[in-house]
Amino acid sequence: RVNMRKRFADIAKAGIILAFGLCSTGAFADACSTASHSGTSVTKTANATGTIGDIGYEIWFDSGNNSATFYSDGSLSCKFSSASDYLCRAGLSFNSDKTYSQLGHLYADFQVNVSGTSNVGYSYIGIYGWTKNPLIEYYIVDDWGSQYRPGSWVGTSKGTFTIDGAEYDVYTNTRTQQPSIEGTATFTQFFSIRKTARSCGTIDITAHFEKWASLGMTLGNMYEAKVLGEAGNTSGGASGTFDFPYAKVYIGGASSSSAKSSSSVATSSSTGITSITTGITPIITSGTSKPLVRISVAIKPWICVSGLAKSSITSFLNSSSSR
Repeated sequence: RVNMRKRFADIAKAGIILAFGLCSTGAFADACSTASHSGTSVTKTANATGTIGDIGYEIWFDSGNNSATFYSDGSLSCKFSSASDYLCRAGLSFNSDKTYSQLGHLYADFQVNVSGTSNVGYSYIGIYGWTKNPLIEYYIVDDWGSQYRPGSWVGTSKGTFTIDGAEYDVYTNTRTQQPSIEGTATFTQFFSIRKTARSCGTIDITAHFEKWASLGMTLGNMYEAKVLGEAGNTSGGASGTFDFPYAKVYIGGASSSSAKSSSSVATSSSTGITSITTGITPIITSGTSKPLVRISVAIKPWICVSGLAKSSITSFLNSSSSR
């Protein structure tokens, strides 16, 4: 009986993977072109850290005429002019008392529009944050608002790995007596840099953390995980706009307990999942040693808009295969 249930779950998994493959080229692509800012907003023109709703944000720069607008839906717009170094970010802030594995599986969805750039010497667009004990500054770079892809100049190569079907180069670097969340300090930087830039997609943050750990790159307690726009040039300063009409960092697996007791995942306004229903119906026929199986998988279009559903589906499949 256990083997039978596992077989049902394996077949369901294949169907769900197929459904994701079909919808990833449709509705998600549409969302990448139609997303827009919503909710209340706050604009900052000086270095600042704060929250709007449940979104943590920060703008930091060391020169230039710059600003950032943060929205309660998690989106943000970053504008910089003559900046030698400019960072603008929004997402999740933590208490620095838990590791990433203790928090749960981290993901992010983003869309960025780059415009009006000039004299951008370097740029990082993707996921950014810090950990404490040890003090680590980390980057997952999926795009860059510069003609120059970040490369070997960011640090020492640790190799290349594949996540979500894309190759990333990994680097580490040591910064000596530089600005940090703990003031001027010496700290380590971790980088994952996508080989091919993309301006919209889902980033499996925890998958990068786990790959880093396998390379001996150990993070500390999480201070933050945020969508980032960074640019600069120490010669004349960088200018431009990085607009993120959609940006969301979230922890997956929140509904795992309910998923274990039901084959249906409830509607969640915070995840953008309208409905996910999976059904596994064994059909026992006389004289048949192996039951026939009817699998039904119904995934409504909104699931294609976000990667948020992944953890809920995984929870269901794991619970089904273990029963």
